[in-house]
Amino acid sequence: MTDSLGVWLRRSRETRKLDLDDASRILRIRRRYLQALEMGDYEALPGPIQARGFLRNYVRFLGLPVDDALARYDAETGQPSVVGRGSSRVADGAVMLRPGSRTWAPPPPSAEDERAAVRANASGGVMRVLVGVIAFFVLVALGSFVWLRFGPDAGTGSSPTPDATLNLPVVQPTLDTPVPSTPSFPVSADGTVRVRLVPLSHAWVSLSADSAVVFQGIAAPDQVVEATAEEILIVSTGNGGAFQLYVNGTDWGTLGGQGEIIRRAWTPTGETSLDDVPGDS
Repeated sequence: MTDSLGVWLRRSRETRKLDLDDASRILRIRRRYLQALEMGDYEALPGPIQARGFLRNYVRFLGLPVDDALARYDAETGQPSVVGRGSSRVADGAVMLRPGSRTWAPPPPSAEDERAAVRANASGGVMRVLVGVIAFFVLVALGSFVWLRFGPDAGTGSSPTPDATLNLPVVQPTLDTPVPSTPSFPVSADGTVRVRLVPLSHAWVSLSADSAVVFQGIAAPDQVVEATAEEILIVSTGNGGAFQLYVNGTDWGTLGGQGEIIRRAWTPTGETSLDDVPGDS
């Protein structure tokens, strides 16, 4: 390789008479990140995973071989190549399991695999609901027995009159009673947004930051999936109840319900509708 990666990218773009601003608008990647790739200023990029995502999208836009570009990037940054000797390229759809990992996973599961996983989780949820209902009725029956056996009317032999009522204290709301409120969005001081997902069971999930795919595959329990973005983070899964959600370090409960298909997005100022994201469908 006679040219550096940055020179190769810049000359390829100029040969095709493409403007850096047009490439930034079409790829939805900030101009300064594309310029950092062309200048070889890798410290200006968000991180190695997102840098590889930006580079992969840029070279495809320029019509260049992806493997050659990644090999040059690994050589210039001193990172071991992800593509092994003798192999032509990484299979399409292969994704990294977590940031910094060199282990690769197969493409996302098929629709049938996804439905089977959802059915398995749903059946477990139904069983837990049934057990909870049975336990509730057992407690009610036990409480009624104790009341009738040891209550104030036990042993008197008197039957309640038809108009007898149970007088229960009525609690009136006062100014001292705290009113629950929805917590405000935890805005980060550095102007970014960070999402952290902790899987509660095996489930497929996709997490992208600023148009770069950070994770996509089946996450295992206790495996942390997280990313930081300056513009937008998007999460997609077929089972929202399988993930505990943390936004900017704050616990927001589960991502959704058991078996619920979820697709949510956040910007540094809060959660946003995907209808407001340009080019997202």
